[in-house]
Amino acid sequence: MIMPSYKSPDEKILDFWQPAVIVGCVVIFGGMVMGLKAWRVNNFAHSVATVTEVRDVKVRIDKHDWVTDLVFEPRYETITMGEIQFTRTHKGKSYDCTWWVELGSPSDKFEVGDRLDVVPATGTCQRVDIVGRIP
Repeated sequence: MIMPSYKSPDEKILDFWQPAVIVGCVVIFGGMVMGLKAWRVNNFAHSVATVTEVRDVKVRIDKHDWVTDLVFEPRYETITMGEIQFTRTHKGKSYDCTWWVELGSPSDKFEVGDRLDVVPATGTCQRVDIVGRIP
């Protein structure tokens, strides 16, 4: 005969607090990441980037290998990649930069010549945050 399990009051408290602590940590960490990005966008120098080339790229969104591809059909998504040119300033010097970034989806209808508000990294051309389009 199987005996019903009994939980002490301490074990019952852990049933509630363990998931709550995990969720709380994830929320706090996510808030810190979002806050850091917001601080960077608000306090670092902005630049105007011009889109010089646009292309739609089909990318695979699932992480299966060739064995699971025999059973499941791979899933793809189309994204819009663009080459942008911008100037970043660091310690009084200006640097001309060209970089490929993900602009969005084809429904966003990016075109060559579009201007973007960007926040380039101070030490490299290879990191840039796109804030939005400039009308």
